[in-house]
Amino acid sequence: MLQKFKPHFLKLGPRRFVIGTVILLVILDLINSYYLRIWWQHRDISILMTKTLATKQGLDWSELSPESIREVKGVVDQGFYFFLTIVLINNFFFYAFYLRKKLWAQGYVLFYCLTASVFAISFIVEGPILGMPWYLFNLSTLFIYAYLYLGVKLLKYETTDITPAHETKAQ
Repeated sequence: MLQKFKPHFLKLGPRRFVIGTVILLVILDLINSYYLRIWWQHRDISILMTKTLATKQGLDWSELSPESIREVKGVVDQGFYFFLTIVLINNFFFYAFYLRKKLWAQGYVLFYCLTASVFAISFIVEGPILGMPWYLFNLSTLFIYAYLYLGVKLLKYETTDITPAHETKAQ
């Protein structure tokens, strides 16, 4: 059934599809990072983590000074922002090698599109906590990631340097 969509992706051209996919993924990664940062701040996750850490250490939250709380919150925030940066660098690394027709990078992009769709669903279910633009963004990315997943999956041989097994046997 999915093969019915292959002519659509072939009409775009495999190379053009790969370049468009990478550009779209970079843009979506940057927008997602921005919204995840806002979500992190909106939910005040660093305070929740700081309270949990204090409780696990046997500290009474009310005994901590506001300055201590602010410092620990800052460390947790910086850790999260560092994590986002590492994820972006990692993604850009794989995107660069996907452009170079590496099968292992294509596998990453394929899996990333699938998991990003699931991640978008989780934010849709949560509702428009950051307003309607956030909700609509996640709704649209669900379809974008699904479209990219389908294209990457169907153009596996056209966008890498491997040849299908049935063609290898014929030679």
